Amino acid sequence: MKSALSTAFESSRVPSTPAIPMLYFKDDDSVIPNPLRDGKTNGVSLRNLPPELLHRCLTLYADWGDLAKLACVQKGWKNLVHDAAAFGGRDATWELSMLLLDGTASIESSNGEEGVDRNNDMLQNNDTVKNQRGLLPNETLAVKYLTRLSGVEINDTDFDSNANLSIDSETKSYLPNDWSGKANSEADESALLALAQCYLTGTGVKQPNAKFALHYLQAAYHYTRSVKSAYKLALMYEYPKESNNLIQIDVYAAFEWFRAAAELGHVPSMAELALCYELGCGTVQNDTAALDWYMKAANSGHGASHYSVGEHYEEARGVPHDEEEACLWYHRAAILGEEDGVSGLKRLRHVARRVLSANNLQELAEQHELVEILHE
Repeated sequence: MKSALSTAFESSRVPSTPAIPMLYFKDDDSVIPNPLRDGKTNGVSLRNLPPELLHRCLTLYADWGDLAKLACVQKGWKNLVHDAAAFGGRDATWELSMLLLDGTASIESSNGEEGVDRNNDMLQNNDTVKNQRGLLPNETLAVKYLTRLSGVEINDTDFDSNANLSIDSETKSYLPNDWSGKANSEADESALLALAQCYLTGTGVKQPNAKFALHYLQAAYHYTRSVKSAYKLALMYEYPKESNNLIQIDVYAAFEWFRAAAELGHVPSMAELALCYELGCGTVQNDTAALDWYMKAANSGHGASHYSVGEHYEEARGVPHDEEEACLWYHRAAILGEEDGVSGLKRLRHVARRVLSANNLQELAEQHELVEILHE
């Protein structure tokens, strides 16, 4: 099962199989112990095996857990997992990071050196294992890999990791235009989003740090045009629980970030932006703008926005009063499973009987048992 952290920001990356260079073991004179022998021989030297054979076996059959175990067999192999991640590139590093967060790989020894310590009981205690290979999570190491993958460095002179862990009410909120960083083609959206979540929850770091989290989210937006980061920032400024209660509510900042994400085509942000205009939350109340964004969200498949459009027609907000048009929008909402759409049709049932066809009514009957009400 995935951890809550690794599912916080789903990535579209394709899972990768660990890979190492073809001649990785070419000059390796390590000896593999042979437990079937009676002690007359020390084992089989890797020099007697074609390096291409070893490469093929590892590439075809080994996963990250296998490499982690091999890393504790020989001292010279302690960096095997690290080297595989580096050779595999961004996708391999990302996958390894997520495995470390999920508890399906662990490659740091008890003394802090890369490579599994052969005396480390994390490979032996069956009561604490997270999978059949007996590997425990290593969140700290995961953060190290994510930081390297992100392509973004935090300047310690600007951010004190041991102070200002939360954003107080006197601190200026960060808005979409508040960024002075230069272009960065090496920035990685998935890693930046995951790092932000780590710093919000204190996963793999000393303690939660709101400023670090905000910095990584802003970097994701400005360097990769990430709609996910803009949406997350908006939610954090609107709902304290989204920032682990580290950031004060700022409806104006939330509005700006919802608008930034909506303009990039993020459908949930379109609906949230419309609601901001409807309620005058973070901006001047504007029924016309609200209806415009509700319609954009509805036309992009957002079910609840269909009801909101119908409500505007029913109540003549931003458009002339039109109950027939309202019924059509309520019907679309109901078909998409929105109970508010059903309520709207019940409320305008006399109009709905004229507007909706027999087929429409039958479809509603199958989903919501509404025909009896429409024909009462």
